[in-house]
Amino acid sequence: MAGIIRKNLVYAALDKADSLTDFEKYKNIDSRYEFKKETVLNDETLNENEKIEAIKILTKDYDYFKVLYNTGTKRLCKECQKECLATLYCEHCIRIFLKNNFSNWTSNNNDIDSLLQRCQEESFRPNKILEWIPYEKLQNIEYLTRGGCSEIYTADWIDGQYIEWDQVNKQLKRTGSHKVILKTLINVLNANRSWFEEAKVHLTIGNKSTEIVKCYGLTQEPKNGVYMLVMQLMDTNLKKYLNNHHPLTWKEKIKISYDIRSAFRKHSISEIQKLLVYK
Repeated sequence: MAGIIRKNLVYAALDKADSLTDFEKYKNIDSRYEFKKETVLNDETLNENEKIEAIKILTKDYDYFKVLYNTGTKRLCKECQKECLATLYCEHCIRIFLKNNFSNWTSNNNDIDSLLQRCQEESFRPNKILEWIPYEKLQNIEYLTRGGCSEIYTADWIDGQYIEWDQVNKQLKRTGSHKVILKTLINVLNANRSWFEEAKVHLTIGNKSTEIVKCYGLTQEPKNGVYMLVMQLMDTNLKKYLNNHHPLTWKEKIKISYDIRSAFRKHSISEIQKLLVYK
C-alpha cells in the first residue's frame, strides 16, 4: 500500500493546502510555498510516496509562477552563472538550449519561425514549450469532428512534448509518444491572414496561461499545405464531458467556474473565442 500513489488524495491534499493558506500572513510566494509544503508533509491521509508526489507538483507550480511573475528568491545557476528563479531547473539554461537549437528546425515560413522562436525565448517551464512539430512525427491520424470552420483530428505524437530539464545532460527530456489533437487553421491558402492570427493568439497566450487547453505547437500537412495547431487531447466539449463522467461535485463546479472567470479576466472575448478547442 505504501508504494501506491492515490492521485485523488494527492490533489485533495494540495487543494487543502491552498485553502488553508493565509495570504495576509504569508505575503510572498516563498513563504506561501513553505507553508503549503509543511501542510502537505503533515497530512496524515497521505503515504510517503504520495507526499513526495504532492511536493513535486507543488514545487513545479512554485517554479512556474516565480518565473512567470518574476518574483521570489533568486539563486545563482552554476551552469550559466545567471541569477534564476526556478529551483528544479534554470529558466536561462532552458532558453539558451532552445536558442542554440534554432538552426536545427524550420517551418519554411519566416513568420511562424519568428513567432515560435520568440515564444521559446520566453519559455517559463519545461512542459510549456511551443515548437515546430514535423508532420512525419505524427502517426495514426484520424478524423474526429468538425468545429466551426476547423477540422479536428487525433494523432500520436511519437516524440511527445518536453517534460523536464535533465540536470546531468543539460538538455530537455521528452515524454515519449502520446495522443494529441490536431486543429486545422483556416484561410491558409488565400491572402487572408486570419489563420496566422489565430495561431498567434494560441501560441502567445498559451505560452503563459494555465487556464486554457495546452498547445504544443504547430505542424503542416504536406499535401495540401494546411497548418494545424497541435494541442492537448481533452473532451471535445462540456456536454460530452458531462455525459461521460459522473455528476460533478459542487467543488468541481466551483473550480470550473473559477477557471472560466479567470480566463475571461485575463483575455478578451475575441481571444477566448479563438482559444476554444472545438467550436
